[in-house]
Amino acid sequence: MTAAGAWLRDRLRRRAWPLGVAVLTAGLGTAYPIVFTYRSGHLRLWSVPGDLWGTYRAAHFIGWGDFGGIYAAHGGLVTFPGILLALAPMAMVTGALRLSENFPYPLPHPTAWLALGPYEMLLSAVALFACDALAERLGVGRGRRLVLAVAGGLVLANVDVVWGHPEDAVAVGLAVYSLVLALDRRWVGAGWLFGAAMAVQPLVVLALPVVLARVPWRAMVPLLARSALPAAALLAVPLAANLHATVHAIVAQPNFPRVDHVTPWTWTAPVLGGTGRNLAVAAGPGRLAAVALAAGVGWWCRRRRVDDVTLVWAAAAALALRSLTESVMVPYYVWPALALALVAAVVGAGRLRIGAAVALAVFVTYIGNVRLPGWAPWWTAVVGGLVLVQVLALPATQRERRSRSALGMPEIPETTAEHPPPPVPVRLQ
Repeated sequence: MTAAGAWLRDRLRRRAWPLGVAVLTAGLGTAYPIVFTYRSGHLRLWSVPGDLWGTYRAAHFIGWGDFGGIYAAHGGLVTFPGILLALAPMAMVTGALRLSENFPYPLPHPTAWLALGPYEMLLSAVALFACDALAERLGVGRGRRLVLAVAGGLVLANVDVVWGHPEDAVAVGLAVYSLVLALDRRWVGAGWLFGAAMAVQPLVVLALPVVLARVPWRAMVPLLARSALPAAALLAVPLAANLHATVHAIVAQPNFPRVDHVTPWTWTAPVLGGTGRNLAVAAGPGRLAAVALAAGVGWWCRRRRVDDVTLVWAAAAALALRSLTESVMVPYYVWPALALALVAAVVGAGRLRIGAAVALAVFVTYIGNVRLPGWAPWWTAVVGGLVLVQVLALPATQRERRSRSALGMPEIPETTAEHPPPPVPVRLQ
């Protein structure tokens, strides 16, 4: 066998579980909207994810060279434009083939979904590969990593199959890979990978203070610069082309409480305009509170010199702060925290707690898409369930650590930022 063949075989073997889940999700997820249709008048419409098409239209503008239209022409994109670079090639292909899209008005059978659906789901699978790589880095065996892949695929389906937000999955996946490199003290790669994650979805910044908890002071400024440069470079183009629309989308981040879900903090959000279902509030200012709290989580990790498993759990807790402080909630917002919490659970918890965490994560994912009477029961069920998952994923106690050998798991190293373990190379997929 050639060196290239051996290289490919090794990667396929090491990531067999997330690869299988990714392929299965792409197949079933593409078929799901076609099989489970809904009726509108006398038509049967495919249940394609509605949020995906505005982002996909913005990707067309990238391919057409109309950078000023990214944030102005459709009014739907409120994140950084990194995901558009990944979607633009597919947008050019489906456009050249004259495949129909669900934009600007819903179509009964948007044929572009047949190509776009599996493509965006496979893009989203980077999160599954990253979580598997992190679990492998922390010494988790193949059995528990199978549980992680299946559970991760179930909760990720809410992001890519139901809602159509591959940018969240790609950004979280890149941020997790950055955390893997930070655990191995590879600061340059960690900085660039986190920068790529920020360029796709800036809300992963909540995990940055936890990554920085392991970075020596001398490497802090270079890593921060690398984390900011990709997003700054990408935003410079639409800012130059259409300053007003870009600043409005990125800074105000309009959201619609009468379309999505009201929270206890909705009344604190500045009103941007509109009436009825079109009432828009600014989600951006409220998210600053989550960033400030996440900085406190990172400072706690640095002061306590927590071990690797606790650091992963802290990253999950930091990402969960978004759901606790949002002025308007959407069901897929809970996914990043659930994904990292499941990693922490399979590494540092016993079988009973892992089972409970998986079951509760799936329940939170499901109940988030159910319309309950009144905003309070919905918010309590979703956010309360998310908090309980974080509690179940808490790192093992000393007594549980001593019993890990009975579970067939290696001991969790008692490592800190001051005395980290020797780096274990993990090949990025």
